[in-house]
Amino acid sequence: MLNRRRNLLETRNGRFLTFSILYISEGIPYGFTSVAMVAFMRQQGVSLELIGAFVAALFLPWAFKWAWAPLIDLIKLHRLGGRRAWIIFCTGMMILTLLLTAMVDFKEDFRLLLAMIVLNNLFCSTQDVAIDSLAVSTLRENERGRGNGFMFAGQYLGIALGGGGAVFVYGLFGFEATLAYISALLLLNLLFVLLYVRDPQADPDAVPQADVLKKLVHSMISFTRDVYAGFWKSGSGPMVGVLFSLLPTGAIALQYATLGTIQVDYGLNENQIAELRIYNTITSALGCVVGGLLGDRIGAKKTVAMSYLLTALPTLILAFEISNGGLQSVSAGLFWGVIIAHGFFFGMAYGVRNAIFMSMTNPRVAATQFTAFMGMSNLAISFGNYWQGVVAERFDYATVFYIDGLLVLAIVLVIPFLKKREAPARRPGGVDRPALAES
Repeated sequence: MLNRRRNLLETRNGRFLTFSILYISEGIPYGFTSVAMVAFMRQQGVSLELIGAFVAALFLPWAFKWAWAPLIDLIKLHRLGGRRAWIIFCTGMMILTLLLTAMVDFKEDFRLLLAMIVLNNLFCSTQDVAIDSLAVSTLRENERGRGNGFMFAGQYLGIALGGGGAVFVYGLFGFEATLAYISALLLLNLLFVLLYVRDPQADPDAVPQADVLKKLVHSMISFTRDVYAGFWKSGSGPMVGVLFSLLPTGAIALQYATLGTIQVDYGLNENQIAELRIYNTITSALGCVVGGLLGDRIGAKKTVAMSYLLTALPTLILAFEISNGGLQSVSAGLFWGVIIAHGFFFGMAYGVRNAIFMSMTNPRVAATQFTAFMGMSNLAISFGNYWQGVVAERFDYATVFYIDGLLVLAIVLVIPFLKKREAPARRPGGVDRPALAES
């Protein structure tokens, strides 16, 4: 048995390192499936509509992970290591499903491919629930800001490794070597967890749990009640938040599936796709930092509105250029410039939007309400990727970008109506009652 001193969660820097690496493991399969696989599929002639459906399916487990998240809290697996056991199991299944995906023909067995990708992201999203639960219980209150910064930085690094890195390896050595590369990265993360991470709440002497199913049913009933209280009993603010979360994060076409396919159709080779994706990931990460700083300085709503409008600018510029002369008429400098600029602006919007959701969340049902906001946001991404694939296939990229850019104007109109969470106001006699505060 390893000495307890090797548990990195026992020190502040160890906690920062641990959750950075764990979030890398989340970003790797996401980058591989949403970036690299999209490029591979387009190179093999898969239609834009099917690729859009592929990426849309990828986000579905993330949109509905709240449905099985209570399992992590109820099935504690004390004797197996607690939440560490969940992380190990899910990482192993992520590797297995990726390897099985190698056996699927993109064009002949597309439904099977969709099923494998959804299954892979089911395990990835479940791993995310276990990691977040571990982070909440181990990070000190004065560490959470920096801890979250390191976590999302790790996720972006994982996306770069699994997306751009995978495309680079594919260009040099082929698809089998790419899968070996992704599997090796996840195995390294798995080894790290095995050697250096221990769940401080795990109890090897715990008595096996009884009535788990009964507790799960009770938990879901409580969840339903919390949803009702969080949205229909918390004033108008949360309902406006629902509308806002179901709308795209600004112009999104240059961030997900359409970005992957247009790079192939423009004629970029594997190395160029990898390089551009890495630059885009880095600028998105920088945008998150800048967006957070601006949000603290000038306000989250102003920052989000500005960021959303800025995401529309490179999107509409590219649409105009394509509609005037076709995709191939766009200069390389402009093509790379608009994608990198969009990555930065999208990062600004993405980074500060979560702060708005937090400000709207009722503290009495914080976890439930915030999780629901994030789930609906992922659902919006899923739907966005689907319609963009359909429109691109039936019309062209310019039409997708025009629609995507103009949608931002409608989204910005919702922002002034967003409200902060209910703040307690004093009744006569000293009893608190909720009072709605404008942001």
